[in-house]
Amino acid sequence: MDAGLAAVIAGASGAGGAALAAFGTSFAMLRQAKMQRDSAHRLWLHNHQQQAFEELLMAVRRLKDFLASPNLALATLRPEAAPNDLGPYTEELQSLSAAVAAGVTRVSLLADLELGSLAFTLGSAMGDLTRAEARKRGSLPTAPTDEALAQLWDAAHTAS
Repeated sequence: MDAGLAAVIAGASGAGGAALAAFGTSFAMLRQAKMQRDSAHRLWLHNHQQQAFEELLMAVRRLKDFLASPNLALATLRPEAAPNDLGPYTEELQSLSAAVAAGVTRVSLLADLELGSLAFTLGSAMGDLTRAEARKRGSLPTAPTDEALAQLWDAAHTAS
């Protein structure tokens, strides 16, 4: 074999090796970028889930505190009250209930199916409790008994 052929073979081998090295490097860089992207997304999702859970639990706590207030007068919730004449208690109750519903929706969107279902259960328990307290405080004929109300409070605490 002459020196020219050996040089061509060596050059081809070098070029093939360089191409293979370049492919391996680009593949490794692509893999690294994907891992960084996935890690950043997991961190973003974790932070938003944590914030959503916190907001939901704070909204539930504020609604529970409002409903447990001994001087709460929900007489404005009587059906005979004018629909446009919302008292301050009714407006605050609606605002707090809306905050709980928004929290349930946000958690349901960000969390997995199991946690979303638990958030929905919590929202339902708080809705049942709110309606029962409103009927009780408004002295409506459909007001729950003290035992039934205690069970609703327990269900809301358990769901929390």
